[in-house]
Amino acid sequence: MKTMKYVVTIIACMTGIIILRLSVDQWQGYSKAMESLKSGDRKAAIMYMDRTLNAHIPFSPIEAKARGHILRLASDFEREKEYELALLCYETVRTSRYLARHIWVPGKSDIPFLNDKIATIKARLLVEDGIVKDLKEGYDQQMGIMNKDYSPSVLWSVISITAFAAYIGFIILWIFKRRKIYIAACSLCFVVWIMALYIS
Repeated sequence: MKTMKYVVTIIACMTGIIILRLSVDQWQGYSKAMESLKSGDRKAAIMYMDRTLNAHIPFSPIEAKARGHILRLASDFEREKEYELALLCYETVRTSRYLARHIWVPGKSDIPFLNDKIATIKARLLVEDGIVKDLKEGYDQQMGIMNKDYSPSVLWSVISITAFAAYIGFIILWIFKRRKIYIAACSLCFVVWIMALYIS
């Protein structure tokens, strides 16, 4: 029972450290993005907001603000006919959602909207470059590409999270108990964790 308390305490501390580190990354990225916006450097602002979005913490208000700012920038760029920069904004938000995916994709409800915007802008650019004959062909082509994105397997995501937690747990047990069985279990969990990450 005492060992389990140590395990739970260490896992909680490690989780707290990770969340603290991500919080600092989010705040730094968001602050620099706001400074860039004030100075009129919208490209730099996109880059810093991208960093904020990629330091994903569920239900983070800073992350939500960064997402709102970058979508407003995208809308402004579209209105100004700066389609490449608008595309960069939409793709930044979409990519950040897929990079943060685990058992589910955070902000999954936004994906259809982002896909539509990205496909529309890319179709317009393809028509301008003479690569496709009309907007519909370009749009259908781009939607086909994006719909082929593989969502993570829920099963393998759960296995990955469970194996990682077990891996940490067995390391802690080995530190306190020094039994060979814990090293073997730890090694097995590590292999399963890496395999699940790769498959999912």
